[in-house]
Amino acid sequence: MTAPAAGRASERAEAERLFAAFLATGAVPVEADILQPAGTLLDLYGEDIRAREYLQVGFELFDRTAPEVADAEVFALFATALDGLPLRPVTGDIGILMAAVRGLQTTDRRKAALLRHVWRPQRFRRLLDRFAGRAAADPARAALLDRLRSARAPALVEQAGPVIGLRAGAEIVARAEALLDDASTPSLAAPEAAMLYDLLTLEAPSVAALAHLRGITPLLPAIAPAVDRFARRLDAMQARGADVASLRFEASHGRTAMEYYDGFVFSFLPDDPSLPPVASGGRYDALTRVLGQGRSIPAVGGVIRPALTAGMRT
Repeated sequence: MTAPAAGRASERAEAERLFAAFLATGAVPVEADILQPAGTLLDLYGEDIRAREYLQVGFELFDRTAPEVADAEVFALFATALDGLPLRPVTGDIGILMAAVRGLQTTDRRKAALLRHVWRPQRFRRLLDRFAGRAAADPARAALLDRLRSARAPALVEQAGPVIGLRAGAEIVARAEALLDDASTPSLAAPEAAMLYDLLTLEAPSVAALAHLRGITPLLPAIAPAVDRFARRLDAMQARGADVASLRFEASHGRTAMEYYDGFVFSFLPDDPSLPPVASGGRYDALTRVLGQGRSIPAVGGVIRPALTAGMRT
């Protein structure tokens, strides 16, 4: 057997082992009669989804009764399946950050912009800096705003000549008016902005992270329900044997992955930071609403890459 063939064989054997482990928990294998059209996923997550094609073994749990218990069950299942491998688990909760943004004392437009870029950390940070009044001066933006203030947007569009591109003239006018409106919006209150910056950088063992979040909740009261969910999840994880006192929590974990996740997230990472996660997953309730066209069900799940775990077992 050639080396590539041997590698594929070990990968397939590892996939079968993982699949059997999931079945042993009572999981039901599902083979979809109709695949989701690729266009929908590309619209949701962008072209980079094409680079994520690889053999994987996945597990999903749909539960309306106790989401945090379901989160803990999936995490424990993955931890057991990967037991003995040189991996470190990391968890997060995108729902806490999203709750903080929704609770900001600012315009709906600004909150929507931040939420749209939750999964793009650099763009999110630039927006936050601007909304908090911490951004460096942008001469080009200032010049554009001055020009928009000097004449009505419809007149400027008309003077510019024929419209070229996909945006209609009315859309360009609406965008210009939105820029002017945003420029007149007060900056975020300093304490509120400071707490959001603090949240973005929070990294600590889970129990310590929970204590920290409890401490800042009075300044960001909108996060209280999400922090309560975090606490219930830790209790459920501890009941399943997780060492939550040392389990790593990073508030920004999962923000560079696809936009599946809107709550609990987790990864099992190798020691080499240049390597991809061996396993990852999380809660994706929002995705079920999009794909269900109005119908939804709380969902949590994840995938393991058998090509990586097989290599670690040899």
